[in-house]
Amino acid sequence: MIDAASHSSHRTSLIEHIAFGVLFLCLCVVYAYMGMRHALLSPVWVYLVLYGLAFGVYVYAGVRLKKHFERHAKLYVVLIFLTAVVFRLLVIQSPPSLSTDVYRYIWDGRLTVHGINPYRYTPMDSRIASLRDASIWFPMEYKYYDTIYMSVSQAIFAVNYFIFGSSIEGYKIVYMLFDFGVMALVAQVLKQRGFPQTNLYWYAWCPLPITEISIAAHQDVVGILCLLGALLLMLRKRPLRSGALLIAAGFTKGFAFLLMPLFIRRYGKQMALYLSIAFIVLGLPMWVCIPWFVHGMMQYLSHVHVNSGLFHFVYKGLSWIAPGWAYLIASRLSNLALLAVIVWSAARPVASDTEMFRRAIIVLSVFLLVSPTLFPWYVLWLLPIALFYRKNPPISMIVLAGCIGLMYLYYFEYATLWWFRLLEYTPFYALLWREYKQGYWSSSYSADDCGGAGAFDALEGTEIASTIPADDPPTPGVIGTVPAVK
Repeated sequence: MIDAASHSSHRTSLIEHIAFGVLFLCLCVVYAYMGMRHALLSPVWVYLVLYGLAFGVYVYAGVRLKKHFERHAKLYVVLIFLTAVVFRLLVIQSPPSLSTDVYRYIWDGRLTVHGINPYRYTPMDSRIASLRDASIWFPMEYKYYDTIYMSVSQAIFAVNYFIFGSSIEGYKIVYMLFDFGVMALVAQVLKQRGFPQTNLYWYAWCPLPITEISIAAHQDVVGILCLLGALLLMLRKRPLRSGALLIAAGFTKGFAFLLMPLFIRRYGKQMALYLSIAFIVLGLPMWVCIPWFVHGMMQYLSHVHVNSGLFHFVYKGLSWIAPGWAYLIASRLSNLALLAVIVWSAARPVASDTEMFRRAIIVLSVFLLVSPTLFPWYVLWLLPIALFYRKNPPISMIVLAGCIGLMYLYYFEYATLWWFRLLEYTPFYALLWREYKQGYWSSSYSADDCGGAGAFDALEGTEIASTIPADDPPTPGVIGTVPAVK
């Protein structure tokens, strides 16, 4: 009987190994075809079909093989990582037809390398006309806009340009390497939390980072890497170093700045001081040209409104009541909602790592959903962090990472199709409501679900200072006894 059971188990494992290989090859075909296309959005339905196929296989494999991954965790952490690398290499040769942002990265890097502050001149300024060229300047959009990219991003642009010049492939390779770093940090944070490292799968095989980083070359991956580094250092009780990386993440895209009050609430006044110093130092190239940067941000925020989620539905509802004031009222409500969630995140003590992740996910989610603009790559800031909250990742966030690809219907003859937002957001809100009703997002959780160090931190009255290694000693006002929340 024992031999029969053992034989059956080995046979099942073999079948599941084969299934993993077959699904991997299926995705290789999809991504190889993407990599060969020179205009993924022409026609847009081709891209959506390819993305839908990739997402369908990804979800099926994740659900079907989840337990198999966990039974062979050491093997599959490596296999998931390596196969994800293959997917990214297959698409990297595709031109960045999903977005033109990389051309502005190259342009800003070119200005910096030539000794010109990129905040000072728009690409249309005649005083820098000698730097224009057909391959980069002409396909670049928003030529009349001052740059909106912050100091850490500008530093990466300059290094990239110094090494690779105007090579788009070079930029894509650099950002792909950052993406490899993100995958490595996801695995490390999962390990630190005591969660299955094979949950890395939900980021590594997701089509969203593969298409938006390895094809479109979006620079957000730099900030995401810094943010995950900040979270890992937080788990390892290095709060001050964690804060410096949080500011670095913010200076690639301001999303990370929304978490500053949360970090200050947990670690006290000295954290506020360190964050302030890092904010001043890392932002120095911007501060000397702050009027130009602010002008660029105002241009962008005033004119670029694409794919809004909750904001869109509120605006449309208000249009029936006060058509002349609908957008202004929706904007004010959006700002109030964001301010309210930031205040909420820092209003009460943060007693555990799990509670820290819960509040961070909620803050970023509310920001993305009430914003008048939600490009697909913005969701990349949320997806990896969502994996760190509980052992079972939130289905709602995974589905959002798939449905957000429908944003590209916007490029269907540049017409806004009224129904695409319903397809894009309804599954997410339905699943989010279901998770909420089941208590998934509740602040009450078991020590077992916290995992790792979080299980210890969840105990009422935990003194986090006692767990900090000697090379990062507690400082009065920064770390101390933290009461449990709720």
